[in-house]
Amino acid sequence: MRNRFILLILIALPLLIFSVKTYTYTIQSGDSLEKIANKLNIPLSIIIDYNPEYAYKKYIYAGKKLIIPEKPVIIYEVKSGDSLSYIAKTFFSDASLIAEYNNIKNPNLLYIGQKLEIPYEYIGLSFNKNVDVSWPVWGEITSLYGWRIHPIYKEKRFHSGIDIALSEGLPILSAVTGKVVEVKKDNGYGIYVKIKAGKHYYIFAHMSKALAVVGEIVKKGELIGRIGSTGISTGPHVHFEVRTLAERSIDPFNLLPGFKYAHVPIEKHYMGGN
Repeated sequence: MRNRFILLILIALPLLIFSVKTYTYTIQSGDSLEKIANKLNIPLSIIIDYNPEYAYKKYIYAGKKLIIPEKPVIIYEVKSGDSLSYIAKTFFSDASLIAEYNNIKNPNLLYIGQKLEIPYEYIGLSFNKNVDVSWPVWGEITSLYGWRIHPIYKEKRFHSGIDIALSEGLPILSAVTGKVVEVKKDNGYGIYVKIKAGKHYYIFAHMSKALAVVGEIVKKGELIGRIGSTGISTGPHVHFEVRTLAERSIDPFNLLPGFKYAHVPIEKHYMGGN
């Protein structure tokens, strides 16, 4: 009975997997990941998604092989309570495009376990690029900037960013246009990406997978990682932090455009969280 219960839980969760054909590319002398992406005419994040170990490597070597997808899509498995509108929002995409691509005649009829293909080119279509700093994900704010009772250590500690929760594997988009200065994994932040833009650093932490490389220039709305729960974390979310160039944290709400543009349900805010 216990095994059956666990199985039902797994079926109800959203799964993001790849089930497309791939081929191998042999790295040539003089190649860089950016050059390979340009040569193959695919986003760098796709190469990293299929070859995640290269997010942390400073150098690549001739003769090594990369896995390249023939059809760059994310397979999303529908969970209980999903709607096509919600799925599209989490990908900053368009529900009608997803419906058309997947040959869905009635967008109100989805079933648990149904697999939807989300092309990479559809991710971020509705992302707000008309502001300097935008929301990196569409989710639920579970912890604000400032003092709080830490959810794991159960003591008062300062929280240097905001936490936004959503299902593991969903996309994290860059909130700014800037240069990737760190892609690391540590005990606290887990897997994180740090971007320098103007007078600030922007940190996206607790990823399940980083999809950017140091030195890369990323544009606002580009895919830079996937939601995870690595490091010190109570569940899948992104810790979004803003620092000055002197490494002092500031409240991200000082730079974010406000909830008029946010893909975050304001009515669900509460202190605590991840």
